[in-house]
Amino acid sequence: MSFGFLELFVLLFLVFLVLGPKRIPGLLKALGRGVRDFTAEFSKEREKELPGKDDDERRRDP
Repeated sequence: MSFGFLELFVLLFLVFLVLGPKRIPGLLKALGRGVRDFTAEFSKEREKELPGKDDDERRRDP
């Protein structure tokens, strides 16, 4: 199931009508914080799994 341009436009218009122009910036700000926190946590987990450049150099040098 995919959304076309018209469906996406109608959905955004309904959200705008329900929430109003004053609450949308706060909602988008909270959404942005959530995405930033998620990506930061994902990056931390990935760094733990993959050895960094410093780790490789330490293993090679006795």
